[in-house]
Amino acid sequence: MVGPRLGWAVGAHAIFTTADGAHWTKQYASTEEFVGVDFISATTGWAVATRSLLGTTDAGRSWHQLGEPPAPIRSVHFISATSGWGIAGGTDPQQIHGWLVPHDSATLVITNDGGATWRSLGGPSNPQTVCFSEAGQGWVGAAEGVYLLRMTDQGSNWSLALPRPDQQQGVPQVTLIECAAPHALWVLFLGGQSAMSHSPYVAYATVDGTSWKAVMKEDMSEQQILPGVPAGPDTYPPSFSVVDPTDAVFIGDGPATNVAQCVIASNGGATIRRTGRIDNAPETFAAAFTSVTAGWVLTRNAGGDYVIAATADGGYHWSQQLAIPPTSAG
Repeated sequence: MVGPRLGWAVGAHAIFTTADGAHWTKQYASTEEFVGVDFISATTGWAVATRSLLGTTDAGRSWHQLGEPPAPIRSVHFISATSGWGIAGGTDPQQIHGWLVPHDSATLVITNDGGATWRSLGGPSNPQTVCFSEAGQGWVGAAEGVYLLRMTDQGSNWSLALPRPDQQQGVPQVTLIECAAPHALWVLFLGGQSAMSHSPYVAYATVDGTSWKAVMKEDMSEQQILPGVPAGPDTYPPSFSVVDPTDAVFIGDGPATNVAQCVIASNGGATIRRTGRIDNAPETFAAAFTSVTAGWVLTRNAGGDYVIAATADGGYHWSQQLAIPPTSAG
């Protein structure tokens, strides 16, 4: 969402849009599956499909195919109509809460012409996610943690800013990141040994880029590593949306309970507040909140339908705005 009424969502082989925050229409359909969307204004945005990258400069009235590096783009993050970063290539990509995350062998790429052309950028090996708030400095998520990446006239340099607290060799692990300001970042570490309907995750936040706060965790699998850290919304990694440097909203995945619990983290993660839940929502794909009260969540219900649910009161109450049966994809 780029405001309280205007936004885009992807799923079921299509791009959907709303102009009033309540009613959604299909704007573009494809034989490809769309895995992510990134808008920087009311007119300019990008949509990532499994085999291509699309762009628009007219609010989605027309979408056109953009260039790609030798390997397919997995995710993008733009800060202007021309400047953006992405993750390209890699093996065995998995769709995880709005990101298409490769297992390994991916490449960090950069564009200065809105995605028409891309070039490789030096960075940590096996990058998974990338986020910039300004041209000179950004963040890269990798299995082992979060890297601070600085751009210079001579190229780029990087350093490990936040090591993952529960690294496990030989076990797939993922780092999702979302920035809110040049030095503010929210992180979700997920993956590891799962058991008894519990899948490990830990969320962190920083408002200054140096001091990190452990915000929440999956209580059973991470208890010995991070005692005293509050439990997250459910037993599987949540979708999350960063509102500003100090506030974020987490929507839990609860396949065992068939609900998606809403948790609001405030004050840089120092305050955790559980609100309401989305019923008949065992799986979430992505969340987008424009404030700690107004937000939208893309879920899948028990029948397999793709559903957009919305709240105007911080997750205490939810309404269904769109439901697409899986058979209507494309």
